[in-house]
Amino acid sequence: MIAGRGTWVIFGSIFVALLIVAVPVPVAWRGYIPDWPLLFLFYWVLALPTRVGVLLACIVGILADLLDGSPVGATAIGAVLAVLVILVSYQRIRQFDGLKQSLVMGLLISLVHLVEQRLETFLGWQHVGTAFLIPAATSVICWVPVRNCLRFLRRYYEVQ
Repeated sequence: MIAGRGTWVIFGSIFVALLIVAVPVPVAWRGYIPDWPLLFLFYWVLALPTRVGVLLACIVGILADLLDGSPVGATAIGAVLAVLVILVSYQRIRQFDGLKQSLVMGLLISLVHLVEQRLETFLGWQHVGTAFLIPAATSVICWVPVRNCLRFLRRYYEVQ
C-alpha cells in the first residue's frame, strides 16, 4: 500500500467545495446555501482521521474566510474546534445512521458559525438574530448525499 494514495482526491474535493462557494448566486439565496467546504472537510476527517485533521481545517477555514469576505481566521477557529470534536469522537459518529450523523454535522456547523459570529461581533460587526444558523440547517439536509458521493469517490480511487 502507498501511504499517500489518493491525497489528490481529498484536496480536489475540498477545492471543488470552495469553487461551489465562489459561484455567484442571487443575494436573496446567500443565506440558504449549505456550508460545502465544512461538509467536505468533516467527511474527510470522519473517514480518514489519521490523514485529515486540524491543519487542513485551519487552511479550509482561512480559504472560506477569504471567499466570504469575513475576517480571516474567524471560520478557521470554529473549524478547528469542530474538527477536534470529530477527532475525539469519530468512532462513535461513524456508528450513527444518516439522520443522526446529519444532526451532528448540523450542530458542528452551528458551532463553527457561532464562533465566527462571536468573533465578528467582538471585532465590531453588527449581527441581528440567528440567521447565521440557516446554512447549518441546509447543511443537515445535504450531509447524506455529500457523504455518499464522497464515500463513492474514496472507494473508487482507493483513498486510504
